[in-house]
Amino acid sequence: MLFRNEEASLQLDIVNYEFPDAAPGSEDSQWLVLRATWRTEDGNVVKDSNSCLQTFELQSMTAGLKVVKAGIRDLYVSDFQEDYYFSLGVRALENGTFEAAVSFYLPNTMDGDDTAELTCSLTIEELGALIDELDRLCAKFPERS
Repeated sequence: MLFRNEEASLQLDIVNYEFPDAAPGSEDSQWLVLRATWRTEDGNVVKDSNSCLQTFELQSMTAGLKVVKAGIRDLYVSDFQEDYYFSLGVRALENGTFEAAVSFYLPNTMDGDDTAELTCSLTIEELGALIDELDRLCAKFPERS
């Protein structure tokens, strides 16, 4: 998932289940590890990982973005269990584009700049590409029951 504006970018990749060997159906079996690469406005690059999204939340986010893209609703706001660590909001604008606001907590930074926050515009094609990527991730990391 790439979010970028003229000054900065935030790449979020789901790399694995946090506990690949956890018992199916347990809450521990649903956590996903997200890896972030944040290019700040100053040109610095910060990389970090965080286990802050569950499989069913990935599915819910994908569905919510599809609803916004289809014009059924004009706003999606994530409601993740760990929303302090990762949150996403996308709203439809009157000109046919979308605005995304994303926040990702970087737990291992030492400089005090511990949250990547970015607001960016998305075209309908870019939102469609994001949804396609999320669909692939839902297939790769299904809910383990």
